[in-house]
Amino acid sequence: MPTPRAQPDGTAPMAAAGKRSGHGAARLLGEAARRVRQLAAGTLGRAWADRVLGLAAEAGFWALLSLTPLLLVLVAAIGYLPPLFGAGTVSEVEAWILTVAGHVLAPSAVEEVIDPVLADVLRHGRGEIVSAGFLLALWSGSAAMNTYVNAITIAYGMHDLRPALRARALAFALYLGALGAGALVLPLLVATPDWILAATPADARPVVGPLVSVGYWPVLIVLCTGLLVALYRAATPVRARWRREVPGAVLAMLLWLGGSMALRLFMSLVIAGNAAYGVLAAPAAALLFLYVTALAVLLGAELNAQIARSRSDG
Repeated sequence: MPTPRAQPDGTAPMAAAGKRSGHGAARLLGEAARRVRQLAAGTLGRAWADRVLGLAAEAGFWALLSLTPLLLVLVAAIGYLPPLFGAGTVSEVEAWILTVAGHVLAPSAVEEVIDPVLADVLRHGRGEIVSAGFLLALWSGSAAMNTYVNAITIAYGMHDLRPALRARALAFALYLGALGAGALVLPLLVATPDWILAATPADARPVVGPLVSVGYWPVLIVLCTGLLVALYRAATPVRARWRREVPGAVLAMLLWLGGSMALRLFMSLVIAGNAAYGVLAAPAAALLFLYVTALAVLLGAELNAQIARSRSDG
């Protein structure tokens, strides 16, 4: 049979081109899906080989032990900032910490762990910042950061590239930097919404107020993601470009948000009100939350390391 001629208006060639374009898009999607599966399988396989579950438990344990020193140092440092932010800075930051903790932790953990520790720290006052006990708290508080640094370097396959003493010194420096940044950023997070509303004309406040309320948490999430990028880059002996640490930081933040919500639901359904847990319910809730946090951070590091390996192999 003779081949049908193309219509004068070009309908047949256009249909053929559209069909080829559809096949090309399908191939691209299939290739992308295959690479994502390979990346996920490689990340999970390497995470299992690196004992990420055990490392996250270690990091969570040290973070729980470091909770009191962390709050002691942070609140003591913030105590020097009222001239910059106002006389009620410390109490406002305390209320903010409790509010944020209430969103991610079980109520029992907030009421029986976080709130009492904060109240005890505030009773000691900022004079503790020059005491020997404060210096000891500073050193012991950096143990959690040291665990994170070691775990991240293991995930990146660089654990043998840095001596143990140097790694401990780096963790201490990162801890000091995090405390300094926290002492400045926490009051800003507390005060910025009020500053924005105060600077807004009265007739625009009904519109700006809801925007500030809605945008507050996304901005906070972006800020935390940026801090994760900085942590990944600073913890590794061989540092990559900033943008190459972003995928792991985004994954860690998503896992942390999802894990925190799932953990809060689990605590409310299983542990809360269960007499079998007794006085252990609140510490268990805090420890599980810190474990989920560490696991999210380490899986993000594993993803970055796997992407780097795939890039070098390709």
